[in-house]
Amino acid sequence: MRFPFGKFRWPLLLASVLGVYWVSVSYPPLFDFTVFWTASRMAESGQALQAYDLDFLQQAVRQLRPQSQWPFGWYYPPTFYLMVYPLGRLSLGSSYLFFCLISLLGLGGVLYRLLKWEGVLWGVLSSATLLNFFTGQNGLLTAALAATALWNLEKRPILAGVLIGVLSIKPQLGILFPIALIAGGYWRTLWVAGVSALLFMGGAVAVLGIDTFWAWLQVIPLSRLSFEDRYTAWILMPTLFSLGRQLGFSVVQAYAGQVLGTLLAIWAVWKGWRNQHASAPPLRYALLMVASILATPYAYYYDLTWMTVSLVWLVSAIRPEAWQPWEKVLLGLVWISPLLIGLHFAVPVPLPQIAPLLFMGMLLLILRRIRMTNRPMCGWGNPALLHENGWRNGSK
Repeated sequence: MRFPFGKFRWPLLLASVLGVYWVSVSYPPLFDFTVFWTASRMAESGQALQAYDLDFLQQAVRQLRPQSQWPFGWYYPPTFYLMVYPLGRLSLGSSYLFFCLISLLGLGGVLYRLLKWEGVLWGVLSSATLLNFFTGQNGLLTAALAATALWNLEKRPILAGVLIGVLSIKPQLGILFPIALIAGGYWRTLWVAGVSALLFMGGAVAVLGIDTFWAWLQVIPLSRLSFEDRYTAWILMPTLFSLGRQLGFSVVQAYAGQVLGTLLAIWAVWKGWRNQHASAPPLRYALLMVASILATPYAYYYDLTWMTVSLVWLVSAIRPEAWQPWEKVLLGLVWISPLLIGLHFAVPVPLPQIAPLLFMGMLLLILRRIRMTNRPMCGWGNPALLHENGWRNGSK
C-alpha cells in the first residue's frame, strides 16, 4: 500500500471506524439531513420561502427531532435548495439513502481514478466520510464536485467549468478556484464556471421564486452570528477563526487571524499554480483542496472530505520511498483530524482543536514538494519524488 503511514495503516483505519461509532453515541443519526429533508418538503408543498424563517423551520424540524436542543437553521443558497428539492418526494429514510449513496458513488469514482481501490479504501473509511454518511451532510458531494472538476481540467475544460459552477452550492469553499484558474491561465474554464454559476442560480430562482434569493441574502448575517459566539460550533469548525475563539481571542482578533490564513492560502495557490507546466497536476490539485479549507472561516468537520481527497492526490504523485518520517506523521494527523474534531463533541476536553495548524503544515509540505519537483534533473522533475505511474512536469 502506498499511503505513508507505515505499520500504523490498519490501526488508523480501525480507529477511524470505531471513533465514528463512539461519536455517534452522542450525535443523533441523520441529524443534519433532517434539515435538508424538511426544507425540501416545504418547497414541495409550495412553502420554499419558509425554510429561511428560522422559527418556522425550528418548529417543523422539532416535529421529527423533539428531544434535540440544537438550533436548526437553513443558510444555504437557492442553488443547493434546488439540488435537494426533489428529495421531498421521498420519505426521510429513502431520501437520505439516495442522497448519501449518490454522493458516495461520486466521490468513490474519482478516488478510484486517482489511486484505484486503495484510494477508494482510504477515502471511504476515513472519519470525514463516515461522519458525513452518519449525519447525512453534504461534504461528500462538494468534495466529489471539486475533485471531478480538477480531474477534468486539462482534457475537458468546459466540463470542469460547469462542475465548478455547480460548486456554488457552498460558495465559501470555492473562493480560491478563480485564483487558481487565473494563475494557471485556464481562462475558458473560468468563464464557463462563472456563466454556469449564474445559470444555476437563475434556474433555482425560476423554480423556487425570487423571494428565496432575497431571503438567503438576509439570513447570511444570522449564519455568521450562529458560529461567532457558540463554543459548540467552534469545536466542530476546523478553521483559524474558531481556533482563535477557543484561545480566548475576540471576534475581531479571531477574524484577523483568519485573514492571515486566507492570505497564506491565496499566496500558496498563486505560487503553486502560476506555472502549470513546472509541477505535477496532482500536487497542484492537492494544494488547492487544502487551501480551500484553510481560506474560509466557515467550514465544519464534514467538509474535511476535501482533505481526504487532497491526501489521496498527494500520495498518488509521490513514490512511497520518498516520504520523510516527519511527513508521514503530519499526513497521519491530517487524516485523523476529522475524528479528533468529532471526539471534541462527544467527549468535551479543555483543549483547542489543532486541525487548522495541521492544514497549514500540509499546505507548506505540498509547496515544498512542488519546489522539489521543479528542480531540473536531466530535463525532468526529480524522478525520485514522483510515482512511477504518476505525473511528470504536467504530462502523464
